[in-house]
Amino acid sequence: MTNYIMGIDVGYSHTKGVTQRKKDIFRSTVKEGVIDLNTNSTVIEYEGEKLTIGERGRITVSEDKIEDPNFEPLLMTSILRLINRGDTDISVDLVTGLPIAWYPKQKDKLREFLNNKKITIGYKGKDRNIHIKNCIIFPQSAGMALISPNDFQEGKTNIIIDIGGLTVDVSYYDGRKLVKYESYQLGMLKFYGKLRGAINAQFNVEVDDLDVERFIEEGTVTVAQQPQQFNFDKHFTAHMDEIMTRIKTDFPYNTVHKVTFVGGGSIRFEDYLPPHNSIKCDQIKSNADAFYNVGVQKFGK
Repeated sequence: MTNYIMGIDVGYSHTKGVTQRKKDIFRSTVKEGVIDLNTNSTVIEYEGEKLTIGERGRITVSEDKIEDPNFEPLLMTSILRLINRGDTDISVDLVTGLPIAWYPKQKDKLREFLNNKKITIGYKGKDRNIHIKNCIIFPQSAGMALISPNDFQEGKTNIIIDIGGLTVDVSYYDGRKLVKYESYQLGMLKFYGKLRGAINAQFNVEVDDLDVERFIEEGTVTVAQQPQQFNFDKHFTAHMDEIMTRIKTDFPYNTVHKVTFVGGGSIRFEDYLPPHNSIKCDQIKSNADAFYNVGVQKFGK
């Protein structure tokens, strides 16, 4: 039996995992079946069915992690991608999280669902027996105080803005005390939905989120094999204005010591973020890093 401490952030856009020696990230998508030609795909056998993880597939936006059909396959895939290749019997002390606004109502239910869970998953030609020995549920963004304790000393104030897949989670701290939090349904999947609608209407096509991501990277929309101009800036600016209007209405944005943007959306929106003095961190893996640090403090190295 090989023992691990893991911090895993199962987001609606990407799943991030951290152990002592490894960090990992993949798309939070699940597709039934496998395409044999895609030899580098992550494939698991879950409840007797082969699933392809991290490529074009099902994206869910369920607010209840236990009811979300993607959640357990994504969590188990993250565990399997973090272990050593030869491990077949795996014991995990797990720390995972919830959006901060959902944490009070869902934490106990999710902990009961995961604590002492035993499951066998097929992965890379072997059955892998996973035992989640212990589980801690931690609010997303709350772990920043562990990553950067000097910034959360008494008398210092912080706003953490986590632009995730489904939500934008905002938390306001005075020292290490959480004073206020809100969660807005303005994450990247919502933004991509707006872009999809605009692109489909303008060009009379049908695109999905992966198409939208590719178009953003290329700076143009491909229609009938030809690049077409599209005003991405207008949509980025409007969405960020909507986020900031909500935050400035609900929080003392202009009077705190530091404002830190985290989450994958903070990188996608990097050129559209307002000027801010922030805590230095890994913007994408900050939650998973914090979860792992909680695990080390609780369960030891």
